[in-house]
Amino acid sequence: MRNMLLTVGAILIMLGTACSSADGPVVRDFEEESEEGMDPNVPGDGNPDPVDPGEPTPGFLRIAVVHHISRNDDGGNPAVDEERITKIMGDINRNFEPAKIEFYTKAISFVDNSQWNEQFVKQDDFIDRTVLAPFEDEKALNMFYFFEIGNRQNGEITGTLGATALFPDQGNNLKLSASATELENTATPTHEIGHYLGLYHTDDDFMDENGNIELVDGSNCEVAGDKICDTPASPDLNDDNIAEPTCDYVGTETDANGDRYNPDTLNFMTQWAGSDTDGNLCRRRFSPQQMEKMVSVIQNERSYLIHLKNPPALQVVMF
Repeated sequence: MRNMLLTVGAILIMLGTACSSADGPVVRDFEEESEEGMDPNVPGDGNPDPVDPGEPTPGFLRIAVVHHISRNDDGGNPAVDEERITKIMGDINRNFEPAKIEFYTKAISFVDNSQWNEQFVKQDDFIDRTVLAPFEDEKALNMFYFFEIGNRQNGEITGTLGATALFPDQGNNLKLSASATELENTATPTHEIGHYLGLYHTDDDFMDENGNIELVDGSNCEVAGDKICDTPASPDLNDDNIAEPTCDYVGTETDANGDRYNPDTLNFMTQWAGSDTDGNLCRRRFSPQQMEKMVSVIQNERSYLIHLKNPPALQVVMF
């Protein structure tokens, strides 16, 4: 970790700052600048394309990502490493290519707090209480990595979450637990970015004026369910109504009209996650209207994310 993301054949200019408080986390930031940027031939850099695509791809929206890695008070026990971040960025860029959205790593920073390193509680950074806001880059997608994310209700931790994201009207980050960053998990970070860019679950329970969730005939698709009309109405998907080896829906649930559901079990925004006989995750695609919605959010509510020029020098935390 100490020598992570080294730039070869370049002049390094390091500017260091440290911020701390008696009862808060510590973030140490150093900027690493280079005339040529990351060398794709240097071992350890991984595949440079998913992390830093260099020149913007013509016709693509380009988004900077800042990765915030949880560590303990002493700067040890990082929740994720550089290799895993490279893998995640590769998955994200492949998954969002059909939507013509690309991501690059702008910075990596560390948040040193032993309590958060053990478990970060979702409600500590949600709408009115935003403890992570001081560490965020206002012009980037902020991805925080923790070993565990707790869910608190009525003052008590009732369980854990694999990941969670803030919608456009809630804030500017998403959070991933260790389970969401496992090597075989190619879908959860993409799913959370979907939420971050305004998408709901395909089986969401928004209702129309008559109290109906989304109907199979699509007559209330604009206001009910996930409010996207080219994603079929969906019941709650679970192990009982999905045949995991094939990812097929095998349930018999019907809507308020008595019509049988035929959900898209391969959509990234389903709440159920499984894999097929080849080990590929079932969640693997967005619908055209979902992609249109995300592009609209980037161009409007989150227009601060758009980067049209070459990325600035990669910022790296050294310790």
